[in-house]
Amino acid sequence: MRSRRFAKTTHAGCIFEYVYLARPDSVIRGRSVNAVRLELGRQLAREFPADGDLVMPVPESGTPAAVGYAQESGIPFGQGLTKNGYVGRTFIQPSQTIRQLGIRLKLNPLKEVIAGKRLVVVDDSIVRGNTQRALIRMLREAGAKEVHVRIASPPVKWPCFYGIDFASPGELLANGVDENDVVQGIATAIGADSLGFVSVEGMVAASQQAPAEVCCACFDGKYPLGLPEGNPNAAAVEKMQAAQAAKNASATA
Repeated sequence: MRSRRFAKTTHAGCIFEYVYLARPDSVIRGRSVNAVRLELGRQLAREFPADGDLVMPVPESGTPAAVGYAQESGIPFGQGLTKNGYVGRTFIQPSQTIRQLGIRLKLNPLKEVIAGKRLVVVDDSIVRGNTQRALIRMLREAGAKEVHVRIASPPVKWPCFYGIDFASPGELLANGVDENDVVQGIATAIGADSLGFVSVEGMVAASQQAPAEVCCACFDGKYPLGLPEGNPNAAAVEKMQAAQAAKNASATA
């Protein structure tokens, strides 16, 4: 048998593995996933500080980032939500109705922890916004004075063609708000008093991977393998890319 290398090996690992998909005890390309999530929380606190009485996570994937945020900000960490372990990950459920029902079944607020507090709620990502919208409503019903949301990844604006279950631009909350102020539009849509996302640069730095060796396409629209031919969502993405390029050109003119 003979083997021959016909092309240079390139890597573009999914950055969303570090943010959400992978188990926290995983090690990807020499970097602990839990350590990345802690650093994402610290970076988030540096980029988007908040005035609050309590830093609380959206369990479980938001917990390491919330710990990092509390460490960096000096705001006490607390568990304000309990999780039903028998409900799966809601963002991959097949329909909107099932996803929303799953959120209500999955998370329950601890009123004695929440009531009267200015909360800094840390989550890993916002994809469709279902979790955050329902969660903020529950927290206010439980007596929260303010709800400041901090997200340990940038806005998910671009669909994934490589296997993650958000294939259409239209199902992503970031595409359904004012494109001139996406962050404020999302904050209004989910009902948060304030909202902050970690930057793409901060996210990649936390992973300690070379920027050219990670795929951030769902956050920045740069697809390392290009767009699939004949895919209707790819055609929509091409229009988004053209609009983004025109906007960037106008901003630098």
